[in-house]
Amino acid sequence: MKKALLLLTTGFALVLAGCGNSSSSSSNNTNNNDSKYKTEMTKGNNAVDNGKYAKASDHFEAATKLKKTDKASDSEKQADNIVKAKNLMNQRKFASAKKSLNTVIDQDNGNKKMTTYAKKLKKQVVKIQKNRNNYKLDIKNAKAMIKAGNGDQAKSLLEQVTKAKGIKGKYYSDIYTQAKTLLESVPETSTNDTTTTDTNNSSNDTNTDTTTSSDDQSDNPAANGDFDVEKREVGGKEITDQDIANARQQLTDQGVKTVGAWSDNDIIRAIKNAHADGRTTIQPSDAKVR
Repeated sequence: MKKALLLLTTGFALVLAGCGNSSSSSSNNTNNNDSKYKTEMTKGNNAVDNGKYAKASDHFEAATKLKKTDKASDSEKQADNIVKAKNLMNQRKFASAKKSLNTVIDQDNGNKKMTTYAKKLKKQVVKIQKNRNNYKLDIKNAKAMIKAGNGDQAKSLLEQVTKAKGIKGKYYSDIYTQAKTLLESVPETSTNDTTTTDTNNSSNDTNTDTTTSSDDQSDNPAANGDFDVEKREVGGKEITDQDIANARQQLTDQGVKTVGAWSDNDIIRAIKNAHADGRTTIQPSDAKVR
């Protein structure tokens, strides 16, 4: 009887010991996972600090597998979308890149540094899109100038595009190629041909001038004989080719249909007159001699 009781007591003790070991093992595993989770999150955040977003995504993914938290999951999504946005930018798919960046910005529990970076990158995308639209409009206007026989003005406009800052970079190189190709195709102006034509048509000068001035030329200062050479300076600063291109764009935005017929001299005069009135945006009337 005593022997049986001893065996029963011993067995019960072993069961209790086993339960204790199991509980201890489970606790150790939890603590170990917590430690690994924190390590992966730290590595992910460090990768973000160093601009290594693909690497950061890998660490946040590893952290999520160890411990499913909104912080780890959202941080992984942010890193993935930044990588995606940068790839889309390299492919010049800027609208899609902007969507990916908006996802990063709107993520609730992610990494604040990635949110800040995404906002900065989005501003860059918006600026690139605006520049590309302006360059494309310049090329379109240049084509219209060539068609209208204004080759010199088309050349001037295309040269501004091909010399623009960063135009040969990955975000604009396709536009640079278009502008360069079109520039090289502009026919050379022949002085002799122009002189001969003017002489042969001298008897019709009066009629021709009258017709031209009435043909939607009311907002073309050159049509009124305003040819005084303007000094390329306003407010003590040089008026650059980019300033002229920007001014042409302002006129186009206002619906002026004869911008292609405006000379650089006309634009310079308009910039000066607008500046005298305290404006940075020119108007069609600014090109008139005051």
